[in-house]
Amino acid sequence: MEAKIQPVLSLEERVARLEGALGWSQTKVPLGSSMFLAGGILGIVSVVLCFVGLGTPNHYYQFVFAGITVALAYHQGWFALPKQHLHWSLALVNVLMLAMLYKLVIGSGVVEPFFWAKVPVLESKEAAGGFSVIPKASITWEKTALAAWSIDLTIVQTFLLLVTLIGALFEFQPFASLTAFLLVVVSLPALVDFNWHLVFPAIITGSISLYFQSAESNIES
Repeated sequence: MEAKIQPVLSLEERVARLEGALGWSQTKVPLGSSMFLAGGILGIVSVVLCFVGLGTPNHYYQFVFAGITVALAYHQGWFALPKQHLHWSLALVNVLMLAMLYKLVIGSGVVEPFFWAKVPVLESKEAAGGFSVIPKASITWEKTALAAWSIDLTIVQTFLLLVTLIGALFEFQPFASLTAFLLVVVSLPALVDFNWHLVFPAIITGSISLYFQSAESNIES
């Protein structure tokens, strides 16, 4: 049996691989051309699926969170750095994709939680073409002040998301778990309305696209 020939790595590649295995990397890993192509194609597919299944972002908070996420990914070295100016177009694709995916947790929008609080109103109608002993009447339902009250659930979801992240950052697990549960409960009505036949493939293709852009996958390549 012939021994498997191991490729000879440069000192920079050895250090980058070792630091990546330890969970941190100070060496900037360049984005490979093949990874750029694969990540870009899958990212665009995910954007299209998100657009059809989730719709366009309905609040600027989603763009803010997406931009911060992508910026942190490049700053912390989670993503491989593009070598060419064209490769930076992936950052825009990532922001668009994540902005629409953030609708899953902070995209409920403005809702009227007490829309059902209506009162019956009796309306009488004159008989057409002559005298009628029994007047014609109909019952309609009118909104009350409570039914017309609305709330922007996106703001509530954003607050719960921030509190959950802060609790996780300081390792206060019971509090973070509670706020995460409340976030899921608040998001459930919006989650039901999404087209999950397209949302699920969008999440899968988007995740693979982000993996192709990761520093770890580009080190190994």
